[in-house]
Amino acid sequence: MIAPTVVSASAPITRAMARGVGVGGVVFAALNFPAFLAQSPTIDPGWDVGFAGAYLAATIVIAVGSWLAEVRTLQIMAGVLAGIYLLGMLTFVLALPRQGVGDPGEAPWFISLMVIGASAAAVSLPTVAAWIYLGLSGVLIAVDRLLYCAPGSINGTIEGTLFELFFCALFVALAMASRRLGELLDQAGLAAEIETRRNATQSARTRERRRIDALVHDNVLAVLLASAVGGDERVVADQARRALRQIERYGSDGDPEPVTAAQLVWELQSITTDIAPDAEFRFELDGERPPPPEVIEAVSESTAEALRNSVVHADAVDRTAARAVHVRLDEQGVAVLVLDDGVGFDAKSVPTSRLGISVSIVGRMRGIAGGYAAIESESGRGTTVRIGWMRP
Repeated sequence: MIAPTVVSASAPITRAMARGVGVGGVVFAALNFPAFLAQSPTIDPGWDVGFAGAYLAATIVIAVGSWLAEVRTLQIMAGVLAGIYLLGMLTFVLALPRQGVGDPGEAPWFISLMVIGASAAAVSLPTVAAWIYLGLSGVLIAVDRLLYCAPGSINGTIEGTLFELFFCALFVALAMASRRLGELLDQAGLAAEIETRRNATQSARTRERRRIDALVHDNVLAVLLASAVGGDERVVADQARRALRQIERYGSDGDPEPVTAAQLVWELQSITTDIAPDAEFRFELDGERPPPPEVIEAVSESTAEALRNSVVHADAVDRTAARAVHVRLDEQGVAVLVLDDGVGFDAKSVPTSRLGISVSIVGRMRGIAGGYAAIESESGRGTTVRIGWMRP
């Protein structure tokens, strides 16, 4: 089975979110730099500088990687950043030489970076894990606030923690919704591609079945019918040889031999002479570029079927119909008119099961890109069959 080729919608969404985490993390670090300097005397310098350096390095790497790295690599980077922030909150207790060094209304400088850590988790983790990360972060920042500002600031700690949780929850929810949207678009795109391939396969099978139907009707049945009714032996023999050539060409895996524009005209003239020797044949040749082989085959076989229908059905009891074949071949395409002044018929009354019209002429020509066929007829007014192909 051929692998799907649908362009991923979730990949650019994930890349954009990772870019927001990286660039936003650098911006938040710059905004919190004054608080970092102000609180540095009250926090262990080893932890303070180590955490700040690891956080800043991770955000810069993500920001740069969002233009260069693969999406999966970006998710790993975001996971590392989320882990750095979580580890920082867990080890903050080791950074304080004593409890209650900050003002009751003050919070450790890294608390406001929680939105970056939560967003990084939303980029890298599954939905449930990202929400668990957010809840755990809320608990840890509440503890870190109490450690920094002393137990007496519990009211301010609750208010500040709830604000941070609500603020971060908005970003996580947006990130989850964006990721889900990308996944749904990917699923829809994949389903559409699978359906398109299924329809294309079915269409190809239908065209092949029609081609086989036309091959049998136009060649095998035509030869058997001509032989059964005692047709001219030379004509029957020529039709039999043409039928064998068509069957051999259908079963061949190789490319058909190239045919020139003049050879196509000769082929149509030969078909006219074999099937309707008394028919008038005229042509206009304006250009040397022939149609593709499949078009030549379709035009030739459709013309032959139109002539056979005319020979079998157009003559009246007391009069033989006059027939003509007009061919025009130029750089734009090929057009063939098969005309007679015979008894005609009501085109609307012809059942679709009649393969001669529905498959061997109309279906065959419409089965190729740029091909067309139309049949105009009225009782007592003759028949005109228009067969052609326009070059794209």
